[in-house]
Amino acid sequence: MKARNCCKTMEAELTAWKANVYDIVRNMEKLPGGEKTKILSNIEDLHMLIAEMDDRLEQIRENCTPETGIEDIRTEREKFNKSLTTLRVTAEEAMIGLGGGDFGG
Repeated sequence: MKARNCCKTMEAELTAWKANVYDIVRNMEKLPGGEKTKILSNIEDLHMLIAEMDDRLEQIRENCTPETGIEDIRTEREKFNKSLTTLRVTAEEAMIGLGGGDFGG
């Protein structure tokens, strides 16, 4: 696999996850005051996660070149995979706070 393709795939996947997290945050912020207060720390964590994702996206865009070899990005791919694991857990916790019927509508 060409490193450029791997970087573009990571960028696309991270962008999609960022959009999902942003949608979750938007829905959480629409909750009534009392409900929102209960999950305020989750909202703050998700805002930090979005900022971290922006940083990671910028890093991928700046450092991925056609000359990059797959070995050169292996460490970045491992960090990316670890971040996704954390993101999935955080998103699942946020969805519990929102409730199934409150998302996406």
